[in-house]
Amino acid sequence: MSQSDVVYSCGSCGYPLNLSSSNRSTSDVGSSYQKSVKKELPDAALNQLRISGASLQSLSFYCCSGITDDGLEVVSIGCPNLVSLELYRCFNITDHGLENLCKGCHALKSLNLGYCVAISDQGIAAIFRNCPNISTIIIAYCRGLSGVGFRGCPGTLSHLEAESCMLSPDGLLDVVSGGGLEYLNLYNLKSPTGLDGLDRVGYARSLRFLNVRMCRYLTDDSVTAIASGCPLIEEWSLAVCHGVRLPGWSAIGLLCNKLRILHVNRCRNICDQGLQALGDGCVCLQVLHIHGCGKITNNGLASFSIARPNVKQRADEVMCIGPSIEDLFRLQ
Repeated sequence: MSQSDVVYSCGSCGYPLNLSSSNRSTSDVGSSYQKSVKKELPDAALNQLRISGASLQSLSFYCCSGITDDGLEVVSIGCPNLVSLELYRCFNITDHGLENLCKGCHALKSLNLGYCVAISDQGIAAIFRNCPNISTIIIAYCRGLSGVGFRGCPGTLSHLEAESCMLSPDGLLDVVSGGGLEYLNLYNLKSPTGLDGLDRVGYARSLRFLNVRMCRYLTDDSVTAIASGCPLIEEWSLAVCHGVRLPGWSAIGLLCNKLRILHVNRCRNICDQGLQALGDGCVCLQVLHIHGCGKITNNGLASFSIARPNVKQRADEVMCIGPSIEDLFRLQ
């Protein structure tokens, strides 16, 4: 790795601290922290960022329960050239910390806020106001977000992980408002109203990878809106989406002409007719992940195989689809 990179992990979480850099010696910082199980990042580590953080482009904090809003202010001041930042499971980070961060780190492109449960839309909005080059953001399990903080997000935003979030219908519309989203993971998205609002995803016209696995309230109307509004979709996971019935499968077959990979594992309401609709359309389909679909008969599968012999049928159930979003946090 040619760019400077530093990784902090919290000893109290069972992860050793590992600091590595291509052009600095940080052995003293690492050893001092490994010997302590403090809830705050050691002064030596913070001082290291103040003194020599200007060359850093990538910085990761994993399970550092003690990294605070004040610590992010140090990062903002000491690391103005930061491009990639991971704050995974840093539970004590709040909106104030994100506001501190974006005062100085205007070059940020990739930001991992997974399990930062104390943040809200206010902090997300601050990031987008001050970091115009953001392309990748992870907000998995941040259930204090409705999505309205994404309103007016830049067109550079192309990858979003929002697994197990609680985004509102209006928030979903704001999420796609930038127009550049290509990868969207809404796996196990929670509905604050219990109703389907996923039709808003249909406004993401650049979308290529969509994971709505376990969105059980997803309806045919939303599937039709997405299939119609997102003509570039290449891979789509609808696994365990029990609300999708024949009209939804028919819409996918008719409208998703660039779909290469489709996941329908354990969908209770895909039947032989729905499978036939997929086979009659989806002209680019190469892989179909299918198993546990009780309404599909052996005859239905056989008919599909005869009609589409070049489509590979797989029984494995895949949780993550598309390109590895983690690679976007690794500077080459």
